Amino acid sequence: MRRSFFNILLAGVIAVSTAFGAAAQAILGIDGEESTSIGIYIKDLRTGKVLTDHKSQLALTPASVMKAITTASALSITGPDRRFTTPVVLKGHAEGATWHGDIVVRSCADPTIESENFKSHRGFCDSIAAGIRRAGISKVTGRIVVEQTLSNPGPIAQWEIEDVAWPYGAGLFGMNWRDNTVTLYPATGETKPDVPGLDIELRRSASGNDLVRGVDSERLIVYARSTTDKKWAVRTTMPDPAAVFAAELTRTLKDKGIALGGASGASGESPKEKTVYTHRSPRFAEIMRSLMVRSDNLFAEGMLRAINPGASRKDVIKREKELWATRGINPKYTIINDGSGLTRANRLSARFIGDVLEWMAKSPQADTYSSFFPRAGKEGTLRGFLAKSNLKGSIALKTGSVSSVQAYAGYKLDSKGKPTHVVVILVNGFFCPRKQVREGAESLLINLFDK
Repeated sequence: MRRSFFNILLAGVIAVSTAFGAAAQAILGIDGEESTSIGIYIKDLRTGKVLTDHKSQLALTPASVMKAITTASALSITGPDRRFTTPVVLKGHAEGATWHGDIVVRSCADPTIESENFKSHRGFCDSIAAGIRRAGISKVTGRIVVEQTLSNPGPIAQWEIEDVAWPYGAGLFGMNWRDNTVTLYPATGETKPDVPGLDIELRRSASGNDLVRGVDSERLIVYARSTTDKKWAVRTTMPDPAAVFAAELTRTLKDKGIALGGASGASGESPKEKTVYTHRSPRFAEIMRSLMVRSDNLFAEGMLRAINPGASRKDVIKREKELWATRGINPKYTIINDGSGLTRANRLSARFIGDVLEWMAKSPQADTYSSFFPRAGKEGTLRGFLAKSNLKGSIALKTGSVSSVQAYAGYKLDSKGKPTHVVVILVNGFFCPRKQVREGAESLLINLFDK
């Protein structure tokens, strides 16, 4: 009897201890936290004291927080002032007002050409036509040739097939055009601008609207509640941006009174070249600020490849890892497949991200880099975060979210906008509503900093 009582008492003590231990481990206070993977790293940059370290070495899916690593790497290697440069030349020879040869566009994987997000840099086709006119040419016998040297172009193999047809799944090509997206009217098959070769199949679906297009495929399947609504439009991605650009340039040349013959190749044994226009993108710092605030995947992939324009994606990522290794930040247990974070198979730890953020905050590029991050309660994907707290505007974070993933990484700022703390919160595999994860992260930061 005494032994039985002792066993019951011991079991009760163990149960209470276990429950107390589980409660003590809770850091965000979300439902199902004991079964959720959470990595948190918060450090005071002024004192070097780590304020919060919760499983910071755990390798987790960072989602779009990957963009904070991409921009740190690109800014470190390229600097803020470099630009993408796309020259356009006439190749062949002139005979009066006729150019016997081609219009050659030497693309450099600039993701911003004719982008909605940099309207002041638009007018690519008009500028080419104006350059040809200034050269005294009114007829070109050849074709529009787009030279693309980017290796591994298009959507990344590790991206989900469900993402590729949607604007956020636009892949990076050697030639990018209008954010590599078009407006599609499924009921009529019309696209604006026109997309040569796009094969559209419209299917009725009671479950809702959806788009499916495979990697490197020109076949787009549109699932729609209504197959007859001619006003319904949706944004989708281009399988071949260079073809869309060439078609638009052809129309522009015609409108400007420049005839295009379409003959094959430049005539003559020693064709000459005449530059008619050179397009320069916004400064890299402007592009990185834009992609961080708007969480633009196409721009992020463009900045990743800018690290080493002539290399494969694999070699670019290798160089990126080597960069951080030489700075004393161990990338051994990281998995990087892209620059945007759309790949679910990426893995970064909160500590790795925090170390990168700390290095950048102490670097000569600190002010530029920290300016890329949207301010809590004010900008981009962080507009609603901490909006009703005293921390509004003093927390700058890149957010990341895909299915069952919510992530934050960035800085606590002082009154002058200088980073004082590194903040990294990664949550994977949660079972509660996403809103609860966001509120848990808000509470954690308010308890730490709003005193």
